[in-house]
Amino acid sequence: MIYYYFKDKVDLYRAVLSDSFDAMQDIWRHEIFQGKAPARKKIERYIKGFISFQHKNEDLRRILAMEFSTTGAKSGNIKWIAKHYFAKNHAALVKILKAGMKAGELKKMNPLMAVVALIGMIIHSFIYIPISPYIQKKNVDLSSEKLGSFVSEIFFSGLSVPKNARKPKEKTEVRI
Repeated sequence: MIYYYFKDKVDLYRAVLSDSFDAMQDIWRHEIFQGKAPARKKIERYIKGFISFQHKNEDLRRILAMEFSTTGAKSGNIKWIAKHYFAKNHAALVKILKAGMKAGELKKMNPLMAVVALIGMIIHSFIYIPISPYIQKKNVDLSSEKLGSFVSEIFFSGLSVPKNARKPKEKTEVRI
């Protein structure tokens, strides 16, 4: 009966993946993406939505990890996933970044590299989960709020102390 609906195992497999990836596309249905909100607000909303998606789709991460590690770029499934899902998200993020640069909200940069770095920060954080207790002796809080705020801060501000930040006052001895 399955072959009545699906022509082969690959078609069935992709239908299962599509169901999960459709949930990822729900991120873009948020009202902020329909309006004229600043680029930073849109990116922050995407970050929180993507982190929430990662929390809800642990099995999908495992499937993708197997796809990437066993077949890599040669995989017809990887090409299919990239074409039907990743490319849409990537293009939408690049468009937001370019609009932010054009409006003067964001500094000029390579938006393609920025998207790779942003997605990498989030994905790698979830890959880190199983090993974190052995390294830090505790679990890392990867809640949408906590990780979302951290990723946003690093992505938009980096690790450098702003040039206009106040330096701590040095203690001076007062002798009487």
